[in-house]
Formats: sequence, C-alpha cells, structure tokens
Amino acid sequence: MCRVQALGVKIGELLASGFLAFLWVRLAIHEQVACLLHTTRCTANKSEMTTMLLAPSEVLKKGLHYCGIRDLKKKSSFSKAANEKLFCQHYGSTPLVIADIWYDLTVTELEDNEKSEKGFKMFMAAIHFLWTYPKNSNLLASRFHISERNSRGEPLWKWIKKVQSLKAKKIVWDSSLDDPNTQIFITTVDGTDCRMWEKKHPHLPVDKKFFSQKFNHCGVKYEIGISVYHSKVVWINGPYRAGEHDKTVLRKPDGLKTKVKEGKLVIADAGYVSSRADEQFLAVPNAKDPKELKNFKSRARCRHETFNGRIKFFKCLSETFRHGIEKHKIAFEAVCVIVQYQMDNGAEIFAV
Repeated sequence: MCRVQALGVKIGELLASGFLAFLWVRLAIHEQVACLLHTTRCTANKSEMTTMLLAPSEVLKKGLHYCGIRDLKKKSSFSKAANEKLFCQHYGSTPLVIADIWYDLTVTELEDNEKSEKGFKMFMAAIHFLWTYPKNSNLLASRFHISERNSRGEPLWKWIKKVQSLKAKKIVWDSSLDDPNTQIFITTVDGTDCRMWEKKHPHLPVDKKFFSQKFNHCGVKYEIGISVYHSKVVWINGPYRAGEHDKTVLRKPDGLKTKVKEGKLVIADAGYVSSRADEQFLAVPNAKDPKELKNFKSRARCRHETFNGRIKFFKCLSETFRHGIEKHKIAFEAVCVIVQYQMDNGAEIFAV
C-alpha cells in the first residue's frame, strides 16, 4: 500500500513538473510572439513615418478634415468636383498639386520625424496661410485645431521655407535658353509690385524709395522672367524697393541682363524702352513691327500678366504684407513655386 502511495506521489510530481514545463514553454512562446509583433509594428510605423506618401484622394480628405469639413459629398462625379472646389477654396490649389508638392518635399527636404500626420497638417496650415493670410494667429489656430504657438513664428514659417526651397528644383534657368540653335525670343520680363507695411527709417518719417506708384503705398518689387514657349518660370529676382524703375532692377549685377546671351531677345513692355547699345536684346513695342510680330509680342506680354495675376490670388501677396521684407521674399518665392506646380499639373498659361 505504501509503495502504491509513493508511486502515486511520484507520478503526481512528474505530472506537475511536466505541466509547469508546458506553461514555461507556452509563456516563452508568447513572449517571443509579442516581441515579434512589437518589432513588426515599430518597423511598420517607422516605414510609414519615413514615407508618408499621399494620393490626391487622401490629400483631399485630410485637407478638408483639417478645416473642419468631415462629411464629404460622395456617390457622383458632381460630388467629387464639389469636394475639389471646396478644397481649392481653402488652399488655392487642387489636391493633385498639393500631393505633388508634398511628394517632392518628402524625398528632398523633410526629416524623418516631419514625414508624419502632424508634419503634413502643419504643411497644409502653411499652404492655407499663404492663400488666406489670416489677420492673426488665433484664426489659423482655431481653423486647424493647433496651438496658437504653432500657428505663428518659426513653427509656421519653417514649413513655408520648405516650400520656398523647392525653387531650386522648379524655377531654374534652362540651358536651352542659351543655345544659339534654338528660338531667338526666349523669355518675357516684367516687374511686379507687392504692398507691405511701411519700413521704419532710422532718421526720416517716410522712406520714399519704397513708394509704389501702382498702389500709392509702400511696397517691394520683384523681377520675373517666364519662358515664351513653355509654362515655366525661369527667373525671379528681388525684392527691391518699389520706387526703383524696372530698368534699374534689370541692370543690377544680379539682374536678368546678366543672363541673356548675345543673339537672344527678351520681350518686355514699354517701360523697358532703352537706347543703350547693350540693351538691344529687349524686344519692346515698336510701331514699325509687322502685324504678326506685333501680335506675338502683345500675346507674350498678356501671358506674363496672367502669371502675375495668378500669384496675386494668394492673399499674402495681394494684401498688405505685415511680416517684414525678409519674410516677404520667402512668401513670394513659395507662392511662385506653388503656381509653377499648378502649371505643371494641368493649369498652363495660354500659348503664344
């Protein structure tokens, strides 16, 4: 009887030890699986943060959501067009244009931690700021549900600078413009003025050199060159004081005059008329021109004014700028980059 009891106890101990071993193995497996899942999720999150590429449909949905529009119209092509129109009213560009800009930023300018949902939201806030130019930071903060601190100063202007940095990719002087075997007429040139707050002069109450005769207001001037045969901005120079003449800006050491090669012509308006021998590359209005050439020059100048009008759709350039001349350059070049993306994505200016 004692032997039977001892045998039963031993069998119980073996069973218990086997059960404990089974539990230990099971816990070890669970721990390994948990670690593997955690590693997979971290890798997926890191990959998502590193890429963060968005289709135009995703940009449309996120952009309207940031502005407080949750219920999108669906089920018909008319509803899609209505959603895109609503998007354009808030950002000034189509979702395709914004998706293209965001893609170029993710592959060139952004850090890994900026390729995220929060980063994209701040990017959209910057685009909205340039388009609407709200009167104060609280308006932008309440619209995008971000802190007031992030809707002004460096947190906001950091993203505008990133858009401006794409100028090095999108607005460049094409080497074909210097090729002697290509067209003679290469670009149009014109100066455009933008209003801004009066800059404080150290001694005088008013600095008359910043006075713009177009607006009867303080302003700055930029020189813009556009390719005659392509919807392409190839030159931006400025800002300069609005009181300076367009020819004065052209003749500066960093003006367009230094870029034009011998034998090439630049179409300009009557404000650029000059008798200097080194400025005969300017194709200005001439009563002796044949009718076909006169119409060609006129269409080219109107085409250039079309671009000037497009950039002035952005409130930061059409209204009086409040953030100083240094930031005006950042905003102006960022807007020109955005409009260039628009022209690259189906909104070309008309052909000459």
